[in-house]
Amino acid sequence: MLLPEEIKFIQEHLQEDATRIALSAKKHPNLDIKKLAGQIQARQKLADKMPSWVANETICFPQQISLEQASSEATALFKAALVEGTLIDITGGMGVDTWAFAQKCTHVTYVEQQATLAQHTQYNHNILGLDNVTHIQGNGLEHLKQQYDWIYVDPARRDQQGKKVILFKDCQPNVLEILDKVETSKILIKTSPVLDISRAIQELGGVEKVYVVAYQQEVKELLFIKSAESSLDPVIEIVELANSPVTLFQGKLSEEREATMQIADSDTYVYEAHPALLKAGFFKLVQGDDVWQLGKHTHLYSSNKYVSEFPGKKYAVVATGPVQPDWIKAHLPDLRVNITTKNFPLKADALRTKLKLKDGGEYTLFAIQNSEEKNALILCKKCP
Repeated sequence: MLLPEEIKFIQEHLQEDATRIALSAKKHPNLDIKKLAGQIQARQKLADKMPSWVANETICFPQQISLEQASSEATALFKAALVEGTLIDITGGMGVDTWAFAQKCTHVTYVEQQATLAQHTQYNHNILGLDNVTHIQGNGLEHLKQQYDWIYVDPARRDQQGKKVILFKDCQPNVLEILDKVETSKILIKTSPVLDISRAIQELGGVEKVYVVAYQQEVKELLFIKSAESSLDPVIEIVELANSPVTLFQGKLSEEREATMQIADSDTYVYEAHPALLKAGFFKLVQGDDVWQLGKHTHLYSSNKYVSEFPGKKYAVVATGPVQPDWIKAHLPDLRVNITTKNFPLKADALRTKLKLKDGGEYTLFAIQNSEEKNALILCKKCP
């Protein structure tokens, strides 16, 4: 898909502006400049997301929409660690997940409905040396008659009109149809972070486990494992993939409902829970024995002793006070601070303008609604 002269051009112009290159077609009449500009732009955008693919000079990346929907190498390799044996990926797409599965499974069957994308992916998989993958172009639901240890599906969360949907039955393909077609296989379902976890568990009739997968403090995807051991109250595990996979927390929604919320004013330390915990709905369980919440809907936590194992960012409190410019000036002479709002009537930028503050510096200012449901400020310094 990439000729030697095209590979040479891409590598020579890899650090240049892709838009500018696209406008230089007349200078290179023997090359498809639009195609090569797209390859350069893809490599620039995917340098961190897919480093080993980008490092391979002969890889040819598909159209933009496929790049945006593809898993990162980090999330793909995490999913691969959950499976074994034989697997069919019925929504193959760009093939990043298939590539990862092939490194763990004995055999992987890749199925993609779009003919051009399927051909593109097979070409890249061959370049990457995958010798245990069968490529099929077609409807994945029609290839489930053979028995597999695992079925993997990443359904498109838009209907045939292109509108966003929130239920599995409205996705393409309909995940619930898979449940009717198989009995003994385990099913691994990937969804976007916006999906409601509790509703998804109910719609699937229970699952064995749920993973909330994050990378560098950002929730990337939700994973549901459907098996014979499925439950309507499964364990939900929070995983951070930055540096290496680390389990930050795990629990059940039933335990969260039964937990008691402790609310009090801020003390010596303040904690900002990892976004993945908040996505999972673990607002009370994360408190533990020595940590409390600063307001019913504030989702910022505090303690009088340092809790190193708290799953999130940790800060030492410098001062607390009212939302008043005079108080700010007394504690921040240079008026430079990072601002985070929690259950507060103003967004960070609006508050910064109101208080005439500058962004940056070594301090963080939390604007919250406290235990008495009053607006307050907490000036902190991040703990090492």
